[in-house]
Amino acid sequence: MDRLFAAIGKLSLALAAAAKVVLGLIIVAVVADVCVRNLGLRPLAWAVSATEYGLLYAAFLPMPWLVHSKGHVFVEFLRKALPVRARVVLEKLVYLACIGVSLYLGSVALSSLTSAVSGGEYETRSFDMPKWLVFLPITLAFYLSALEWLRYLLGRDTLYTLDPLEMEGL
Repeated sequence: MDRLFAAIGKLSLALAAAAKVVLGLIIVAVVADVCVRNLGLRPLAWAVSATEYGLLYAAFLPMPWLVHSKGHVFVEFLRKALPVRARVVLEKLVYLACIGVSLYLGSVALSSLTSAVSGGEYETRSFDMPKWLVFLPITLAFYLSALEWLRYLLGRDTLYTLDPLEMEGL
């Protein structure tokens, strides 16, 4: 099981790195579009659509890594007020709820992805893009996040080993 979770962690890290590249490309596209416009040249017709798609990828690709690295927002006040045994139960319930929500949203995204593939659908804006590419990062993000939550549920690691104030600004 440890090997599986290690592989998932590496994949999550790779997706987060890909999101960084996407953000860099978005910056380059926006700067290029602004420069071209300010020079009085024809604007880059593809820049706005590419930026919108890029923001979608940049939002969803790093999601599993945020779960893995405990880099998301969580509330501590209720957990701290509970006795130790109740804290453990609450943690497990939180993990189960997160797994359930991730699996549900992943299945909705997967349904949309398979529908787009089988229907041969395209997103038509300034350029055509297969619609399944819109749902791919969403599907990956939710299913990998569910596996990262499962790592906390079954593993030795816990989400709550860090002081939330230490993670501020991650």
